[in-house]
Amino acid sequence: MSLKELINDLDKQGPDPQKLVYEKYGVIDNPFPSAAQTSGHPRMPTDADDKINNEIKQFYNDGKRKSHVIVITASQGVGKTNILNEYERQLREAFESRGFFIIRYIPDPEPSFDPLIRIIFDALGEKHLKELVKELARKTDEDLKNLFQNLRSEDIKSMLSSLREVATDQSKLDEYTQYALKWLSGLPVIKDYRDNLNIRFRLDTVESKTQALRDLVIASSLSKTLQGIFLLLDEMEKWGASMSAAKISRYLSALRALIDALPQNLFLMIAIVPDALIRYRDILPALRGRLMNEIELKPLMKSEDAIKLYEFYLDKAKELADREAENSWNQGDYPIVSKEKAEKIFQNFRKKPTEGVLQREFLNELHQEAQNMINVITQQKSNS
Repeated sequence: MSLKELINDLDKQGPDPQKLVYEKYGVIDNPFPSAAQTSGHPRMPTDADDKINNEIKQFYNDGKRKSHVIVITASQGVGKTNILNEYERQLREAFESRGFFIIRYIPDPEPSFDPLIRIIFDALGEKHLKELVKELARKTDEDLKNLFQNLRSEDIKSMLSSLREVATDQSKLDEYTQYALKWLSGLPVIKDYRDNLNIRFRLDTVESKTQALRDLVIASSLSKTLQGIFLLLDEMEKWGASMSAAKISRYLSALRALIDALPQNLFLMIAIVPDALIRYRDILPALRGRLMNEIELKPLMKSEDAIKLYEFYLDKAKELADREAENSWNQGDYPIVSKEKAEKIFQNFRKKPTEGVLQREFLNELHQEAQNMINVITQQKSNS
């Protein structure tokens, strides 16, 4: 059968496949994520969530907003990306309206610090820079002088002073803000930047970009236009063994410089496999102390844990079905995957009593089993 014929058959099936699935199994879609589905599905809280929540609580309650760094370690398939996805969502819900910036970043395969700094500047962006400038415009010259004593870069001071002077002229503020953003992105210093912002040097080194970021964050914090930055770094093991120690060291040195440059207002979450963390600590021992706060995610060690995960996804799917199913549909209660089958899947994956089962493998097998059951009833209806 050609693809066109297959799709035509689907169009002729008649009743909504979701209705068929709902009236048989009580769900409207496959409850379990496949291995390829790294986002868009729920996360079952674990002890690791309690530890992360406690760190976030400490960061938020600290009047000085001292920076925190936590390292989430786990083997591939245990849930590092899943937990960062969930915390990115929760952090946006809880903190974006409170003056915090939430930034998610996956490093490029080629270690380079420029994209990380650039994405932080981009996240702060035009709106924040204008809010900062308008707040500076409300300060007296003496207050501004006192604030600038906390900054190191003369070019940042000149940029902010120049923007402050045009804060009430919307047209010029729009124009000058664009100049500032382009300069912060690392573009060469052209005549417009020199004449209008009074800046002299290009931000073309890790040190200059880190210092500019530091000063911008400090100025924003002191002006109450920024409460903090949550920075979530995922898949740092991408570099793996394919990159030289020298290349990786340069990136890690820059990451250490970023942590050291922001002793306040930064909450950094790094997700990485344990082997890569060990290797990176060996490559740059000076980074070791910054990455000591480690939270480990563990695979499924007991059948009770596997069944708990199985029931969590099944319950979430039924909750979704209750919200989205049409009133005329009758909810079925036949198990799309039985508890006994889930137990058997776990035992089949568990090779040794001392070894756990990866959540990704377990859920993917549940997904396949559930999909087979869905295919059976939709095919039966199509043939009838």
